[in-house]
Amino acid sequence: MIAVSSPAFSGMPFHRALETIASNFKAWEVVAEGRHDLRTIEKEFLALAPSYDLKYSAHAPMSDINIGSLNPRLREAAMSELVAGLEACRRLEMDVYTVHPSFLTPIGLVCRDKVLETARSSLRLLDGLSAELGVKVALENMPRGPFSMGTTPQSLVEMAEGTGLGFCLDVGHAHTMGLLQEFMDLKHRLVNLHVHDNRGDYDAHLPIGDGTVDFRLVVDELAGYGGRFVIESRGLEDALVSRDRLAAMLSGR
Repeated sequence: MIAVSSPAFSGMPFHRALETIASNFKAWEVVAEGRHDLRTIEKEFLALAPSYDLKYSAHAPMSDINIGSLNPRLREAAMSELVAGLEACRRLEMDVYTVHPSFLTPIGLVCRDKVLETARSSLRLLDGLSAELGVKVALENMPRGPFSMGTTPQSLVEMAEGTGLGFCLDVGHAHTMGLLQEFMDLKHRLVNLHVHDNRGDYDAHLPIGDGTVDFRLVVDELAGYGGRFVIESRGLEDALVSRDRLAAMLSGR
């Protein structure tokens, strides 16, 4: 199933975003921040969602969220936001909740082992709550960057050590690392998939086919994948281009 997700939608009133997406897609990964914080839209969601033929999942808040923060007060605030979102997913019957790994702060750059330890602790907490609530948590790989963690298959597995968490493979992020083929080794643990394109230099979020990602590799390698293909776009126009190109590839596999 092809889904869509974009921070651009989070600036729209929920009812307008819902109507727009339902007119063009079968599933929506709600970016749960901005105007679409799950607690903020919960009442409206429960009133409106049953009228639309859409499946729903959520991307956890990203802005100012660092599960590996070495400042315990900031980590506590970040985890409070993520836990509240995960609990809202249960109430809204959203089946997958995608989270970002930690990132390196100035102090984290010289204390990487401590950041990893802290992130693991955070993920164990989310893993336990995931099992309790029946909502899958997917840990997403990150693009190349000086402060990024979880950019390789090995580092993602290392961070999730001691948990039963699944992964969200972000195809565009993997391409910036030149590791798309290597990430296919994790396909047995994938519970979500983000698709967008770039030219390998940075995380451009281009429509599928406008960059150099080998989407034929993705489609062929993930022939047994039963989750959603979530198009992450800069807006609706790009999403529609990606939808049509991806649908053509999936129908021919």
